[in-house]
Amino acid sequence: MQIKQFALKYEVPVDTVRFYEKEGLLKPKRLENGYRQYNEDCANQLKMIIVLKQLGFTLKEIYQLTELKMEQITPECNQASVLLFDQKLQQLAEKIEFYKQAAQILETVKQLTHEEKYFENKLVIENLITNLFDHSHLGDL
Repeated sequence: MQIKQFALKYEVPVDTVRFYEKEGLLKPKRLENGYRQYNEDCANQLKMIIVLKQLGFTLKEIYQLTELKMEQITPECNQASVLLFDQKLQQLAEKIEFYKQAAQILETVKQLTHEEKYFENKLVIENLITNLFDHSHLGDL
């Protein structure tokens, strides 16, 4: 599959696919005419990149995991992977807690708005939003 079809299939811009290739995250085969050929390995790698990005992994971390995946399995390799996963799990737990609080606050604001009590409770709502804002900076959600 060529780059345009590949990008369309996985709903990413062609420039993103090229960028991932330039960064060493995707390694398509080159045909004799110079065209890139994206195969199932590239598809699996792109899916992994997309999912890891959605989970908050940086491209540098994704690259590290890609490199670790290519290395022979060693205790050091496993330890590096586990450490990175532990860090991400902690960040996800913080995000989950933040989003739970955000949902509760939005529900409260919605209820106050629905009951036409927004202006009566403006200070309460502002405090709720400030509280949410203060918690949103944990790990730059």
